[in-house]
Amino acid sequence: MEKKQDARVRYTKMMIRSNFIELLREKPVAKVSVTELCERAGINRATFYAHYADPSDLLRSIEEEFMSELSRWVGPAISARSSGALEETLTAIIEYIGENAAVCSVLLSSSGDANFQAKVVYAVEQPFLSSFSYDGSREEAKYYYTFAADGSVGIIKKWLAGGMKIPPKTLAGMIARFTARAG
Repeated sequence: MEKKQDARVRYTKMMIRSNFIELLREKPVAKVSVTELCERAGINRATFYAHYADPSDLLRSIEEEFMSELSRWVGPAISARSSGALEETLTAIIEYIGENAAVCSVLLSSSGDANFQAKVVYAVEQPFLSSFSYDGSREEAKYYYTFAADGSVGIIKKWLAGGMKIPPKTLAGMIARFTARAG
């Protein structure tokens, strides 16, 4: 009996999240009301509040889930850069982003948290810089990282907005080549 309840809770959270993402495609998080979200998801307000404090709390939960998944890829991406397997690792990351395009598009848009992109870039910065060998100064390496990270996120945003017409492997190759030229 416990497992059925767990499945219902997972289903309810999935419905809340998917309807929330759809609302965020239409308007910023500050304009999303709990009532509107509950009507779309087919739940009552008490159900929503059993899981989240407010729409901003729900957005933070979605961001934390994404950041947790991203952190899973950071180590392999960094070691792949030094081993020459960066393109394969980037392909896997881009495939994950493509599989979660609706969420990623919203998280990286103006409808989500305006600081989310900066959080993503910052989360990867220290692990990257600690393993990065660069001919210039440490300060110059930080500028290189900012350029490469923000540029990569920009390319991914463009790819998502354009309907992901370029295969992940091709996009990964572009990012790898662009960042290799800069470094």
